[in-house]
Amino acid sequence: MKTAHHLVLTATAAAACVILSASAQETTTNSAATSAPTSVVATNKIVLTVVKVDSEETAGENGSGTNAVDGNPNTFWHTQWQDATPECPHEIIIELTPPSTIKGFTYLPRQDDIENGTIKDYEFYVSNDGKDFGKPVSKGTFESGKEKKTVAFQAKKCRFIKLKALSEINGGAWTSAAEIGVVPND
Repeated sequence: MKTAHHLVLTATAAAACVILSASAQETTTNSAATSAPTSVVATNKIVLTVVKVDSEETAGENGSGTNAVDGNPNTFWHTQWQDATPECPHEIIIELTPPSTIKGFTYLPRQDDIENGTIKDYEFYVSNDGKDFGKPVSKGTFESGKEKKTVAFQAKKCRFIKLKALSEINGGAWTSAAEIGVVPND
């Protein structure tokens, strides 16, 4: 099975924002279980693990879904573009360990000189079981630009999040993300 990158996120209560820890840890996962890094000891730490993407480009570039939570803004998840180009919507499902109360999410578009895949219209969902996501807790439109976007919503406790890209900034078929994070409710 694919390798999942775990990103340890530390929430600072004073800033109410997500700070990426200095190290991203890599562990192997399979369809039966996800291994959490042993360094997660404080209750303010949230580990993000990609559990599903609807599409990813792994032949023409390293566009694996796990790049969206690896702590490296120079890597990115990109939907398939070689041999096929599935149309939007595209989605990524991420598990939060431990389950957490969050009040928002962050989206960092790819940081190279290309805009392909930058999300325009989106929906954001939360779930406790990774199957029933119900109605979106947030939906909207991102402005063009490479800066990190932060979206706030009423605090929700969840174990899984889903970001659904409804459209791409230039009307293309793709979706990409350098980093996706959560804003803990401190």
